[in-house]
Amino acid sequence: MTKYFDSISSDEKKVLKDTFVYITLLIASAENKLTLAEKEAAIKTIKVRGYEANSLFNEFYDEINNTFAEELEQASAEHKISRDEIDYFSRKISQVNEVLEKLPSYVARQLYNDYKRFSHRIANADGGILGFAKVSIEERNVVDLPMIHQIEFDDEEE
Repeated sequence: MTKYFDSISSDEKKVLKDTFVYITLLIASAENKLTLAEKEAAIKTIKVRGYEANSLFNEFYDEINNTFAEELEQASAEHKISRDEIDYFSRKISQVNEVLEKLPSYVARQLYNDYKRFSHRIANADGGILGFAKVSIEERNVVDLPMIHQIEFDDEEE
């Protein structure tokens, strides 16, 4: 995996990766179902991130892409997709905070932004009327991932 994650354990790297699966399930749970469009958006977004020219983490996303579809399928089969599970998925996602604190702030900030963009893509993948109002009221409550602490700039980076 990329050099940016040398300072964390393999278990902590797994938390970073698993967060994408849990974000997908969180957004799906807001509307009580994981749609094909949401699954496809999640898989495509991870794949595209692996070859984006501006990504700090091409290698990281390539590694996630190798198993993401299977892990998403397995997790969605193991866990109930319903509003009752929003707290569970929120707690799983919040585990990433401890890992992000161990990373250089510019790396943590990029991941934080990537998680939020990913969440918005999943929320916008399905629903709405004629392409409008795709993000439901229920999804709006979770799409900005309030359980992940915002990453601030270090004085040295500004």
